[in-house]
Amino acid sequence: MKRITLVSLAAALAVAALAGPALADGKSLGPPGSTIYAFDEAFRTVATPTSLPNRGPTDTIYVFPDCATCASVSEAAPGTPGYNGGRWKVVEAFGITTQLTNADAVVASASSLVDTGTRFVCPLIRA
Repeated sequence: MKRITLVSLAAALAVAALAGPALADGKSLGPPGSTIYAFDEAFRTVATPTSLPNRGPTDTIYVFPDCATCASVSEAAPGTPGYNGGRWKVVEAFGITTQLTNADAVVASASSLVDTGTRFVCPLIRA
């Protein structure tokens, strides 16, 4: 029972992290969604209430605890080699306070990267 509660909490946090910018903009109709950047391109997304076990292929999505207005950044996107169809692991990138739009810039700029252990499914949709 304790494990199920932790997984549910982790999934809720991931959804909240992705939905936060959309809700802050007053876009509260429909499912929670926001923008995620990958390879300097903005993608739309729909946050889904899912969680995945910590196994199998995933792509990394970076979130920014030090930047309340920054959208997440992905290391992969539809049409790029190795894209896992929206299966994500969440990594916190500390020390970033302005919006970055590609994973290479995130990795180069972060003071530390911390895998949160959160895994979930969320599609990226070309804007």
